[in-house]
Amino acid sequence: MRKIKKVLIANRGVPAVRVMNTCRDKRIKTVAIYSTPDRLAYHVFLADESIHIGEAPPLVSYLNMEKIIETALKTGCDAIHPGWGFLAENPDFAEMVESAGLIWVGPPPKVIRLVGDKIKAKKIAQRVNVPIIPG
Repeated sequence: MRKIKKVLIANRGVPAVRVMNTCRDKRIKTVAIYSTPDRLAYHVFLADESIHIGEAPPLVSYLNMEKIIETALKTGCDAIHPGWGFLAENPDFAEMVESAGLIWVGPPPKVIRLVGDKIKAKKIAQRVNVPIIPG
């Protein structure tokens, strides 16, 4: 298992702050990304390094997978942590991160696909005798 020395947090707000606090405890350097309206947000100042990722619409900032990976590589990160929401449940992003030679801090893409499909997830739960609500 590769050791993480520097991680880009592909999120903002509480998710980013929580990841940064954990990274600080583990002596892992952090890179924050932010959109123009978030330039004064707490996570921007808490990170060891902060990079402007785009304008306000999430599609051009927090959901811009190519730009996030490019930023991680340019800043010398060896990992990307998605936080939650935004790209955390996107198996294609997880695959892109791994294909770029970076560590994906999250479940494997295959698992994201399985549990992202609620019908498949329910069938898996039933097979292993996890109680589920009918319907």
